Amino acid sequence: MKQQKLDRRVEILTVAREVLAEKGLEATKVSEIVKRAGIAQGTFYLYFESKNALIQALAEEMMGKVFAAVSQSLLESKTFEQGVKHGLRAAFCSMSEYLDIYNILINGCAVVVADQKDLRTLFDPYYELLETYIEKWQADGAVDAKLDPKITSRLIVSLTDQAVDDYYIQESATTVETYIENLTRFVVKALKA
Repeated sequence: MKQQKLDRRVEILTVAREVLAEKGLEATKVSEIVKRAGIAQGTFYLYFESKNALIQALAEEMMGKVFAAVSQSLLESKTFEQGVKHGLRAAFCSMSEYLDIYNILINGCAVVVADQKDLRTLFDPYYELLETYIEKWQADGAVDAKLDPKITSRLIVSLTDQAVDDYYIQESATTVETYIENLTRFVVKALKA
C-alpha cells in the first residue's frame, strides 16, 4: 500500500511537470493535472494541499537530486580544487535535468511558498555540506583558515545559484564548461590559503 501511494505521488508529479512545462505556472490548473493523470480531483488533494504545495514538492525533488550529486562529487574528490570543480559541475548538470520547468521552480517557488522560512530551508543541506567541506580543507591547510565556513558556504551557494540562473535562464551564448571553469577559478582563488 505504501509503495502504491508513493507511485501515485510520483505519477502526479510527473504529469504536473508536463503540464507546467507546456502551460507555465499561471495557466496550469489542478483540473488539467488530474485529467491527464486519470485521477479524481480529491485524489490530488490527498497528496498535495494545493498547486503551490506541488511546486514546492517539485523544487524539493530537484534540490534533493542536486544535493545527492554534489555530495557524491565532493566525497570522491582528492583535492580541494577538484571538489569545487566537480561539485559545481554536478550542480549545473543536475539542475539541467529540470530545464523544462527550471524557471518555474526557481522563480515560482519564491512566489508560492507561503512561509519564506520553508523556502530558505531548501538550501540548508548545502550550507551544512559546504561548511563541513570548507572546515576539512581549512584543517588540511588548503583553504584560508580566517574564512568563516558558515558565511563562506552561503556565499558559494548564492554565487552558484546566480551562475546557474545566468546560464540557463538568460540562455548564455557561452558553454556550460566555460561557466563552470570561471566559477571554479573564482571560488578556488577566493578560498585558497
